[in-house]
Amino acid sequence: MLTAMEIRNQSFSKGMRGFKEDEVKEFLNYVAQDYEIVYSDNAKLLENVRKLEEDLAKYKLLEATMNNSLILAQQTAEAVKEQARREAANMMDEAKKRIAEILSIYQEIIKRLNIFNSELKAQFSGHLEIIEKNSLRIDELTDFFYSSDMKSIMEKLEKIEVTQILE
Repeated sequence: MLTAMEIRNQSFSKGMRGFKEDEVKEFLNYVAQDYEIVYSDNAKLLENVRKLEEDLAKYKLLEATMNNSLILAQQTAEAVKEQARREAANMMDEAKKRIAEILSIYQEIIKRLNIFNSELKAQFSGHLEIIEKNSLRIDELTDFFYSSDMKSIMEKLEKIEVTQILE
Protein backbone atom coordinates (compact mmCIF):
# COMPACT_ATOMS: atom_id res chain seq x y z
CA MET A 1 0.00 0.00 0.00
CA LEU A 2 1.29 3.46 -0.92
CA THR A 3 2.28 5.63 2.03
CA ALA A 4 2.22 9.41 2.45
CA MET A 5 6.02 9.35 2.86
CA GLU A 6 6.37 7.62 -0.52
CA ILE A 7 4.20 10.30 -2.11
CA ARG A 8 6.29 13.09 -0.56
CA ASN A 9 9.57 11.44 -1.61
CA GLN A 10 8.42 10.66 -5.16
CA SER A 11 10.78 12.13 -7.73
CA PHE A 12 10.25 12.64 -11.43
CA SER A 13 12.72 12.80 -14.27
CA LYS A 14 13.18 16.23 -15.77
CA GLY A 15 12.16 16.88 -19.34
CA MET A 16 12.91 19.70 -21.67
CA ARG A 17 9.91 21.71 -20.56
CA GLY A 18 9.09 19.97 -17.30
CA PHE A 19 6.98 21.27 -14.48
CA LYS A 20 8.39 23.50 -11.79
CA GLU A 21 9.90 21.29 -9.12
CA ASP A 22 8.57 23.42 -6.25
CA GLU A 23 5.03 23.25 -7.59
CA VAL A 24 5.27 19.48 -8.05
CA LYS A 25 6.61 19.08 -4.49
CA GLU A 26 3.88 21.35 -3.14
CA PHE A 27 1.27 19.35 -5.02
CA LEU A 28 2.72 16.05 -3.76
CA ASN A 29 2.63 17.39 -0.19
CA TYR A 30 -1.00 18.34 -0.73
CA VAL A 31 -1.77 14.86 -2.07
CA ALA A 32 0.16 13.27 0.83
CA GLN A 33 -1.83 15.29 3.37
CA ASP A 34 -5.12 14.22 1.81
CA TYR A 35 -3.83 10.66 1.58
CA GLU A 36 -3.00 10.71 5.30
CA ILE A 37 -6.54 11.88 6.06
CA VAL A 38 -8.04 9.12 3.91
CA TYR A 39 -5.63 6.60 5.47
CA SER A 40 -6.59 7.77 8.98
CA ASP A 41 -10.30 7.65 8.11
CA ASN A 42 -9.81 4.14 6.74
CA ALA A 43 -8.11 3.06 10.00
CA LYS A 44 -11.04 4.47 11.97
CA LEU A 45 -13.48 2.65 9.71
CA LEU A 46 -11.58 -0.59 10.18
CA GLU A 47 -11.64 -0.06 13.95
CA ASN A 48 -15.41 0.59 13.80
CA VAL A 49 -15.92 -2.55 11.70
CA ARG A 50 -13.77 -4.56 14.14
CA LYS A 51 -15.80 -3.21 17.05
CA LEU A 52 -19.06 -4.02 15.30
CA GLU A 53 -17.78 -7.50 14.51
CA GLU A 54 -16.89 -7.94 18.22
CA ASP A 55 -20.40 -6.79 19.15
CA LEU A 56 -21.82 -9.26 16.67
CA ALA A 57 -19.72 -12.06 18.18
CA LYS A 58 -21.00 -11.15 21.66
CA TYR A 59 -24.56 -11.37 20.44
CA LYS A 60 -23.88 -14.75 18.88
CA LEU A 61 -22.40 -16.00 22.17
CA LEU A 62 -25.43 -14.64 24.00
CA GLU A 63 -27.68 -16.46 21.51
CA ALA A 64 -25.92 -19.77 22.26
CA THR A 65 -26.21 -19.38 26.04
CA MET A 66 -29.81 -18.17 26.07
CA ASN A 67 -31.80 -20.97 24.43
CA ASN A 68 -35.10 -19.76 25.86
CA SER A 69 -34.68 -16.31 24.23
CA LEU A 70 -33.41 -17.57 20.86
CA ILE A 71 -35.79 -15.53 18.74
CA LEU A 72 -35.00 -12.26 20.53
CA ALA A 73 -31.26 -12.86 20.26
CA GLN A 74 -31.54 -13.60 16.52
CA GLN A 75 -33.50 -10.39 15.90
CA THR A 76 -30.95 -8.38 17.85
CA ALA A 77 -28.03 -9.89 15.95
CA GLU A 78 -29.72 -9.22 12.60
CA ALA A 79 -30.47 -5.63 13.59
CA VAL A 80 -26.84 -5.06 14.59
CA LYS A 81 -25.62 -6.60 11.32
CA GLU A 82 -27.95 -4.45 9.27
CA GLN A 83 -26.91 -1.34 11.12
CA ALA A 84 -23.25 -2.26 10.60
CA ARG A 85 -23.89 -2.79 6.89
CA ARG A 86 -25.71 0.53 6.60
CA GLU A 87 -22.96 2.33 8.49
CA ALA A 88 -20.27 0.64 6.41
CA ALA A 89 -22.17 1.49 3.20
CA ASN A 90 -22.64 5.09 4.36
CA MET A 91 -18.97 5.34 5.27
CA MET A 92 -17.95 3.90 1.90
CA ASP A 93 -20.29 6.31 0.11
CA GLU A 94 -18.79 9.24 2.01
CA ALA A 95 -15.27 8.04 1.24
CA LYS A 96 -16.16 7.72 -2.46
CA LYS A 97 -17.63 11.23 -2.47
CA ARG A 98 -14.53 12.65 -0.81
CA ILE A 99 -12.25 10.91 -3.31
CA ALA A 100 -14.38 12.24 -6.19
CA GLU A 101 -14.17 15.77 -4.74
CA ILE A 102 -10.40 15.51 -4.39
CA LEU A 103 -10.03 14.25 -7.97
CA SER A 104 -12.25 17.08 -9.18
CA ILE A 105 -10.05 19.60 -7.36
CA TYR A 106 -6.93 18.09 -8.92
CA GLN A 107 -8.52 18.26 -12.38
CA GLU A 108 -9.37 21.93 -11.81
CA ILE A 109 -5.78 22.63 -10.73
CA ILE A 110 -4.45 20.98 -13.88
CA LYS A 111 -6.91 22.95 -16.03
CA ARG A 112 -5.85 26.22 -14.39
CA LEU A 113 -2.17 25.36 -14.85
CA ASN A 114 -2.79 24.77 -18.55
CA ILE A 115 -4.61 28.11 -18.86
CA PHE A 116 -1.79 29.86 -17.01
CA ASN A 117 0.81 28.27 -19.31
CA SER A 118 -1.15 29.35 -22.40
CA GLU A 119 -1.46 32.92 -21.14
CA LEU A 120 2.23 33.01 -20.29
CA LYS A 121 3.15 31.71 -23.75
CA ALA A 122 0.96 34.39 -25.37
CA GLN A 123 2.62 37.12 -23.31
CA PHE A 124 6.11 35.92 -24.17
CA SER A 125 5.14 35.63 -27.82
CA GLY A 126 3.93 39.25 -27.84
CA HIS A 127 7.10 40.48 -26.18
CA LEU A 128 9.26 38.47 -28.56
CA GLU A 129 7.45 40.00 -31.54
CA ILE A 130 8.11 43.53 -30.19
CA ILE A 131 11.80 42.70 -29.68
CA GLU A 132 12.07 41.36 -33.24
CA LYS A 133 10.42 44.53 -34.67
CA ASN A 134 12.81 46.71 -32.64
CA SER A 135 15.77 44.67 -33.87
CA LEU A 136 14.66 45.23 -37.49
CA ARG A 137 14.34 48.98 -36.87
CA ILE A 138 17.78 49.07 -35.27
CA ASP A 139 19.20 47.21 -38.27
CA GLU A 140 17.56 49.72 -40.63
CA LEU A 141 18.95 52.68 -38.65
CA THR A 142 22.36 51.03 -38.51
CA ASP A 143 22.35 50.51 -42.28
CA PHE A 144 21.34 54.15 -42.78
CA PHE A 145 23.90 55.70 -40.43
CA TYR A 146 26.75 53.48 -41.57
CA SER A 147 25.99 53.78 -45.28
CA SER A 148 28.47 55.24 -47.74
CA ASP A 149 26.14 58.21 -48.37
CA MET A 150 26.19 59.13 -44.70
CA LYS A 151 29.98 58.82 -44.58
CA SER A 152 30.22 61.12 -47.58
CA ILE A 153 27.93 63.68 -45.90
CA MET A 154 29.99 63.52 -42.70
CA GLU A 155 33.22 64.03 -44.64
CA LYS A 156 31.75 67.05 -46.44
CA LEU A 157 30.56 68.51 -43.14
CA GLU A 158 34.03 68.21 -41.69
CA LYS A 159 35.52 70.08 -44.65
CA ILE A 160 33.09 72.97 -44.38
CA GLU A 161 34.48 75.73 -42.25
CA VAL A 162 32.58 78.31 -40.33
CA THR A 163 33.88 81.09 -42.52
CA GLN A 164 32.48 79.48 -45.65
CA ILE A 165 29.03 79.38 -44.10
CA LEU A 166 29.15 83.07 -43.15
CA GLU A 167 30.16 84.24 -46.63
